[in-house]
Amino acid sequence: MAVFDTRPIAARSSVATPIATPPIAAPSQAGRTGRALLPVFWELPICGRSDALAVSTLARRLALESGFSPRRAREVALVVCELASNIVRHAVRGELRLAARSLRVDGACEVEVTARDQGPPIRDLEVATLDGHDGDGPIDPALLLRRGGLGTGLGAVLRLSDRFEVRTLGSWKEVVALLRG
Repeated sequence: MAVFDTRPIAARSSVATPIATPPIAAPSQAGRTGRALLPVFWELPICGRSDALAVSTLARRLALESGFSPRRAREVALVVCELASNIVRHAVRGELRLAARSLRVDGACEVEVTARDQGPPIRDLEVATLDGHDGDGPIDPALLLRRGGLGTGLGAVLRLSDRFEVRTLGSWKEVVALLRG
């Protein structure tokens, strides 16, 4: 079983440690359906690129076991990978929270992804969600290879999410994406 550091981010070491994959549901909990026992909540530190990949794999598995279609589970993984990669690329430190829960209306599930980081603010959110742009405006094509991204990620998160919002909390910001299965 994996052990997670539940201390606030500020109290954690800045040394990157790989993320261990927590179990979604023990066989006795999941029952014969193999579905995750909901609600599920994880708070995972993001320290490097390998964390972004590990968390996106975990999110895809969580979405599949929560009843999402394979395509929608891949979309959940894409949103998680993009938000985690943004933490690595732009922030001093950060964490990603995954919460999965059943909806009372029709028994469907939703996954809420919250990327929380301490880093520079998004200067212009409307511009940052346009493909080929960041918070400062259009990205110079000559810089695309060096910057490690095309500037399409935040726009993709917006397009794939059923709800999207950005909150500023002092020196921290949160990007929240909600995806329904």
